[in-house]
Parts: sequence; structure tokens; C-alpha cells
Amino acid sequence: MRKITKKLTVYALLFGLMAGSTVAGHAGIVLAGESGSDGTGVIEANEGSDERIYCVGSVSKVYVTAAVMQLVDQGLVELDKPITAYIPDFTMADDRYTDITVRMLMDHTSGIMGASMRNMFLYDDNYEDSLLLENLAAQRLIHEPGEYAAYCNDGFDLLEIIVENVTGMDYTEYVVENIAAPVGATHTGSPLTLFANELNAPITFTGNVPYDYDYCMDIGAGGIMATASDVANFGSAFFTGNDVLLSSESQEAMATRWNDEGENTNIYEDANGLGWDYVESLAYEQAGVTVLGKGGDVMNQHAHLLVAPDQEVSVAVLSSGGNSTYNELVAQALLDVVLEEQGIEIDHEADHTYEFADEMPEEYLGYEGFYVFGSDYGPSYAYVSFDDQMMHVQHFDFGAERTDDYRFLTDGSFISVDESGVPEVNYYIGRFEERDGRVYIVTVSSTQETGLGTSANYQYSAERIDPNPVSEEASASWQEFCGRDLVICNERYSSAYYDRPFGSMYRMDELPGYVYLLTTGFGRPLQIEDETEALAFTTIPSSLNRDLVDAELISQDLSDGTSVTMLALTTGMNCRFVDELPVFDDSVTEIALQDDEAQWFAIGDDMAGTTITADYPEDSVIYVYNKYHEVVYSTHMQGASGLIPLPSEGYIMFAGLDGGSVSIN
Repeated sequence: MRKITKKLTVYALLFGLMAGSTVAGHAGIVLAGESGSDGTGVIEANEGSDERIYCVGSVSKVYVTAAVMQLVDQGLVELDKPITAYIPDFTMADDRYTDITVRMLMDHTSGIMGASMRNMFLYDDNYEDSLLLENLAAQRLIHEPGEYAAYCNDGFDLLEIIVENVTGMDYTEYVVENIAAPVGATHTGSPLTLFANELNAPITFTGNVPYDYDYCMDIGAGGIMATASDVANFGSAFFTGNDVLLSSESQEAMATRWNDEGENTNIYEDANGLGWDYVESLAYEQAGVTVLGKGGDVMNQHAHLLVAPDQEVSVAVLSSGGNSTYNELVAQALLDVVLEEQGIEIDHEADHTYEFADEMPEEYLGYEGFYVFGSDYGPSYAYVSFDDQMMHVQHFDFGAERTDDYRFLTDGSFISVDESGVPEVNYYIGRFEERDGRVYIVTVSSTQETGLGTSANYQYSAERIDPNPVSEEASASWQEFCGRDLVICNERYSSAYYDRPFGSMYRMDELPGYVYLLTTGFGRPLQIEDETEALAFTTIPSSLNRDLVDAELISQDLSDGTSVTMLALTTGMNCRFVDELPVFDDSVTEIALQDDEAQWFAIGDDMAGTTITADYPEDSVIYVYNKYHEVVYSTHMQGASGLIPLPSEGYIMFAGLDGGSVSIN
């Protein structure tokens, strides 16, 4: 069977959808065609192609899943065997870890918190650490293994270790030889093989400033690099009847929804199979088409792979800038064109048929209270109340409080409405559900992206919060640190997290016994346990319960001999309190660098508005931030000026390796 590779450059298509950002990328399409002479069923990209290599982010999870499934086909791995059989030194601070199976890593049901984020994204650096097992050894599980699916990056890095332990091969080497080569993918690898490759896609930062290339060093979970044609060719390996990589039994296992129970499947739980984000999509199902999809995002690069196995179509959209949701909608549009040529029409428009109720359902009064609402940016909290005509949700998003209104429908659900009481274009229809003694809100949402299309999503979206009485001592301890800004301080010098290292912790005044943590772009409510520990507590049975963290107040000795209080997170990151940073003034002439200890300063008043120059080692970085915590200077900016600005009320950070130093001129 011959696959015809078509390439589409997607530059203008995504431009303008993100303020101040140019989005550039490529799409690859592989279609079924006539039988080829090479026996592989693959044609390489055209000679002289302008295709670039991108990090495909979490699309990498399909690669590592396929790698382990090859070992399953060979009888070397069993899906339902505990992972301790393949990683003997894997342990956790939770006895239930021994119940985690290989399958649970693939379908996100392991109960592992989410992502050990230390040194995950690096600029112009492919340093590999070995902190995953160390981080997991100190973590607990967030639910019973197998209980529900919540997106988990760490599980796929464990799969990477399984591949290496079972085969004795480096994981990247295994992918190149056993995944990429059989499908004719000639530009597939990882930061270990494609570092500084001339075909790597250009990266831009805020204001379209050319930036160093960002590499994802969690290779199993997100570090595969490839061209769009390569990714589309990889997707073609999942066409029905194609056994170039996997047996039909393994393909079927990957394409089966984790909670598949026929007509009784809970559609509000995640729709993932093994490795895939979703193996069911309502719009395509209604047309009799099965699709498999997986998105991926790293700091500045994004991807989506969409495969229709029975129609033998594989579409990959990779971009620098934007996000994987945009890429998914572009992939759907391209797939729809091909399906239309096959006589299959796809309707992505949601059903807008609904009927308003005359009054509030009586049982709703029992659901009033505080709730944690999940989102792609982490959970927030809100108060749900009712009157005769509407449900009101008052969100306490710090700095952006708002109230959303919902009207009641005759089927017992509710729908979001605007100020006139009319359902919004981007709407949510929800209902309350009691499960295992807890109250949840399930929703179906319809979201239109201008010029790209409409997406619908079914999900468990919120959970009612129980009271958490704590001692006066515990409350006072955490109150001392609330309302104070935080900054990450123990990442490697090349870490991309230094682009947005600031965070804050707030007291949830309406909810004694809780604090709200904002860090690394996410918000998370935590339940106070005692004077030093605050823990994740939500049990939302969906991926809106992903990437949970526990936090602990610790005393840490710095390299200069001083001792400071830090907030230590189970992601492996430590954060300092900004109001305790030393002042950068004209007495600072040399900064000694230390591994995993960023040297932070608040810019002094006497230096504000001036510029400096600095001599610094190659393996180091300098960042400057304004008072709004925005990056105004970084040595990652290509062609950065030698003059380093020092804004009023801003901050400057130096990081590098042991033994290095920065001289200030």
C-alpha cells in the first residue's frame, strides 16, 4: 500500500489569532494510495523540502506507547503487570504504588500526581538529569490506581525507562531504529540526536523576539522531534490493516477508550485510549468515522496528530507559536476536506436545541456552596448560589473576580447565559452529579475559534469543597506567607521556566483552612494540613485534576551561608519569597554561580533606570524583569544587546554552573 505524502505550509492561516505573536508551521497529510514498490508503504518528503523540525510535545506519548506495545507484541512486557517488574528501583511514599500497571501509565489512570517539572524545558541545552525516580519516591498518589483518568506526564517518562530497561537500548536510539525507520521517517529523533540541527524551527518570544531553541528533556512524555511529514507517516502506521509497527491487537488496545463500557460509558470522563488523547469524537462518530487524536505543547512549539484509521488518513500540524488547540482545529479542517472527497460530510456544529425551565429545580438548593472549578490553567474556586430564575457562580480568581450566570433547562441541567439571559456563543451546559459521597459538576462545552472552527468537550469540571477546620497555629503559619510573591530558584540555568518564574500564594478568606497557590502559570488551591504542609485535595475524575502538587514550607541553606524559608513543591521546584531577595546595587560586582541555585536580586533604587554590562560564562544566563514580572531582557534573546537594562522596581537573575561567576561592569 502506497501512502502519498502531501505538505501544506501553514503560515498565514494561524497569524493574528494570538496578540503580538506570529504563528508559523507545517502540516503533513498521508493518504492511502496505490501499492508502492519499496514494501514500506511510505514516500519520503520531497527533495529540497522547506519542512522544519519541531518538538512535537506530548504527541511523543504515542511514540513511547507504541514502543512499549512493540515489546508487548514480542512477549517482553505485559500490560497488566506492575511496573515494578520492569523498574525495580521505582518507589513512592504511598504503598499503593505497587498496584500501578504498565497499562495505567498509558491510559493516565496510575494516580501519579502529574509532572515532575524540574529541568523539563531547556533553552539551547540538552542536559539530561535523573531526577524523575527521586521526585516520585517522595510523592503520594492522588487516587487509587485505575480509579479514573487524569493526564499524567510522569507515567510516560516511566514508559521510556521501561523501554530502556527491557531492551538495553537508549530510548532515542530505539525510536529511530524501531519506530521512525520502519515508516520512512528520516528526520525524527530527540534533543540527543537533533540538537542544534539546521532544520530546527525558529523560535520567537514575546514581541516576536528571536529566541534560543527550546528542548523538552522529558523525552518519553514530550521530547520527540520531527517534521510534519514524519509525524504524518508515523500516524499512517495506525491505519487499519497496517502492521508495519504493531499487531492489530496492539493497535486495537491503543484505540480502545480506557473506560469503554458500551452504552454505559461515562462520556464525561476522559476519552483517551493508550497514549492517545481521544479515541472517540462525537462529530466524527455521527458520520461513522473513528478518529484517534493527540495534541502536544511545549513552551514555544505545538503539535497535533489526527488519524482516521479506516479511511486511511493521517494529518499532522506542527507550529512554532499558537497552541495545540489551534493545531487540532487545522488538522480537523484538513481531515474534513479529505473525507469530503470520499463522500463523508462532517458537522462540527453543536446541537443548540434546549428548553428553559419555568423555575429552579428544588433539589438544587442542596448544591449551594463553594466549588473548585478546573480549567486548562489549573483549578480556581467559586461560590455557587441560586435564585428562582438563575444559578450564579461567583469566581474568586485573584485580580479578576467575576460572576457567571446560568439558566435552568427542563432536563435538569443549566446553561451559561449573557447579561440578557441569552445563551452565549461559547456556552457550557452542566448538571450536578453525586458520586462516592462527593458533589461534582459535569459539563458539555461548545467553543468557537474565529476562522478555525468549533470544538466540543465533555468533562467533569468542578467539585464541591468540604470545610477544613485547622488549628490556630497552622492557620497563622500559612497566613504569614500569604500575599507574598514567590520566584523559582532551583532550576538549571537554561530552564525555560525562568521566562515566567514568579508566583504568589493567597489566603482563601472565604474558606479558612485553604490557601491558593499561583506558580509557573497555574493556579492550585491547597488544603492546609499543619504549620508547614498544604496538600492537593481535589478528586475531580477527569484531566482537570491533572498536575496536582503538595507544598511544604522548609528552611534552606544557600551557598553564601544564609538560611531562608522556601516553598518546596512536589514537582521538584523550590520557590523563594521575593520580599527576602537581596538588593542589587553598585556594591554588587561579582556573582558566584551554583548549580540549581539561581542568584536573584531586587533592583535597588540607586540602580533603577541605568544599564550595566557583564562578563559571564557560556553555560549561564542573565534575566531582567520589570515590576510586572515581565521579561525585558534575557541572554536567550538572539542578538541581545550587551547593555543590560535595570528597570525601576524590577528584578535581575543570574544562573549557571558550579565554579562560574559573573563580573558586573
